[in-house]
Amino acid sequence: MKLAEIPIQSRLPGILLVLTSGCCWGFHGVLIKYAYTLGPSFLQVFLFEVLVSCLFFGFFAHRFFRGARPRGRRQWGTLSLIGISTVGVGNFLFLSFSYGPVAIASTLMFLYLPIVYFASILLRQINFSTVKFCAILLILAGAVMATEILKTYDSPGALMSVGFAVLAAMCYGVVFVVTPIVSEFTTWEFRSFAVSGMGLVGCLILLAAAPNLWNDLGDQWPKFLLFALFLGLVGQTLPVITLMKGLPLTGSSFGGVLASIELPIAIFSAAIVLGESLHFLKIIGVVCVVGGILIYNFSEDKPVVADAVV
Repeated sequence: MKLAEIPIQSRLPGILLVLTSGCCWGFHGVLIKYAYTLGPSFLQVFLFEVLVSCLFFGFFAHRFFRGARPRGRRQWGTLSLIGISTVGVGNFLFLSFSYGPVAIASTLMFLYLPIVYFASILLRQINFSTVKFCAILLILAGAVMATEILKTYDSPGALMSVGFAVLAAMCYGVVFVVTPIVSEFTTWEFRSFAVSGMGLVGCLILLAAAPNLWNDLGDQWPKFLLFALFLGLVGQTLPVITLMKGLPLTGSSFGGVLASIELPIAIFSAAIVLGESLHFLKIIGVVCVVGGILIYNFSEDKPVVADAVV
């Protein structure tokens, strides 16, 4: 893969875009908690989210084939990895939530950070840095404190929850690693629609295989559909656009670290919107996450990212 050094000032748009994705997903996590009170299954929520995003991108379909797009099986296969991984993230994450405490999935999802970091090293996108690795460890430590995962070790279903959370983290890592590579032969519009479209197809296949995951919401349907519209915009439309456009500018590893802003946003949103407790340990965890992001950022003297069609 051809690589190019991009000046620090040129990364600012990418930084802002990826931070926007993280903020959206942090707030999205809070909205999901309310959505479940209406009675849908995890697959219903995900299905309607990707349906909304596909309808949104459908209005701009005429732009998808104006620029670069995949040619040949190899490029289409690489692009498909993102779509399949996106389906994996959503479903494995919701399964993790279903089997165990929320803290397990919320914490172990951040294992995508070392996965992306070492994958980027293996792909020779970046060189190993002790400072950057310590920054990632600081973010992981912050996640452990902010989510209080250590209190859940003896919870029923914890082992299953851990397994699905790790799978979700691996899938999430694939999205960050592969997106800059795919950007060499696709536009951000094409990537965004492809991810949503593949997500929709994947959900329909899963629903056909497990029709029992379709719940009858009764008189809650109108409220759920209205709420699903908002969820689709916040969870699958805006963050997908900003991530698909921002990652090629920041690179996989740095982009992954920036996206971890999701946790502080989720913690404070839950406290404000849902009235959840915001005690000292959570605050210390949030400080560690933000500190890790800043340390990693300041160690990026000469960021290396792929040449991209953004």
